[in-house]
Amino acid sequence: MNRYVFYNFIMVSFINLLLFVPHILIEARFNGAVSSMIVGTVIGTILVYMYTSAMARYPGKGLPEILKQHFPQWLVSICMFCSAVMWWFATSIVVVAYAILINRFFNPDANSIIILSMLIIACGYAATRSTLSVMFVLEIGLIVNAPVIIFILFKAVRSTQLNFDSIRVVANYVTAMPTLSAVAAASFIFTGYINLSLFNRLLPPNFRFKFRWVYPVFGITIMLITFFVPIGFHGTEAVNQYTYIWSVTADSLIMQYGFIERVLFLFLIVFLNLTLVYTMCGWHQAMEFIKCCFRNYKPEIDSPKTPVANYVIVGIFAMLTMLYLVLTNEKINMFITSYWLVARMFVEFIIVLTVFVLSRRRPKTT
Repeated sequence: MNRYVFYNFIMVSFINLLLFVPHILIEARFNGAVSSMIVGTVIGTILVYMYTSAMARYPGKGLPEILKQHFPQWLVSICMFCSAVMWWFATSIVVVAYAILINRFFNPDANSIIILSMLIIACGYAATRSTLSVMFVLEIGLIVNAPVIIFILFKAVRSTQLNFDSIRVVANYVTAMPTLSAVAAASFIFTGYINLSLFNRLLPPNFRFKFRWVYPVFGITIMLITFFVPIGFHGTEAVNQYTYIWSVTADSLIMQYGFIERVLFLFLIVFLNLTLVYTMCGWHQAMEFIKCCFRNYKPEIDSPKTPVANYVIVGIFAMLTMLYLVLTNEKINMFITSYWLVARMFVEFIIVLTVFVLSRRRPKTT
């Protein structure tokens, strides 16, 4: 079961490439980005260890069940509604960004609304499935796509076009003071652990978190590649000219393997799959948190029949996502995302600290 916990961590670490995280860090490359990554790594690692240690004392229970044991229903309902908004928005900004990305790089004549409609129909239907089914889809999606993503990252690191002098210049700014936005962006790479808020329901009573040292090692590796590789490709100044920096970086790579020549096409295809899986997981968690606002709701990890409420809630998510695309553009989306990353960091800190303190009052289940 430990692999299912790691799947969520891998998924969020990879999806940061589409969530403007590289752009935010690169914007601060001379103003504290390097030191912010160090601080973000420390924060992310501490939160991972605290939350996994706390959730190990509540096997088979998610965040709603834990809060209901210690707080009144009205307070739990408010917390769950706010959490649902956070989870919905976290995934919706990604699927909206990807719809625009397809419009930019695949078919500029296509309508972004139509593209987004097809994406949300696919991930919305998957999000209405049971929690166990969602986890299985996540596993299949990562098994298929993660090796390709790792291959692309490895090819970028090994490319002869990579200029290590540019990387060295930016790395020398490690003494610049970190900034709040850069720390929040850096810590996002480690935030996959927070999905235990729901998926902890799937863990058996005797479950133990193992190999937790892998999380910071994997997160640091992805963070360094995310930040330094585009700088090595585009230079210390030109790298800041691109919004979708990793799409442009992937387009700088060429492969000589049969019919695949431009890495960009392979990059966009695998990240299409990853975006759908990420949105599916986020909407499913938000849906479950909304349902937990009601006193009589009893969670099921593998219900034989899909409740009608699932379609209603996810349908509302879909309409709100479409509305978000209509009312915003790329500049506004990036502005909102940068502030959302900061809010996310503080909200996660409150969640982790609350559950950790509550878990200290409870004997560990054997």
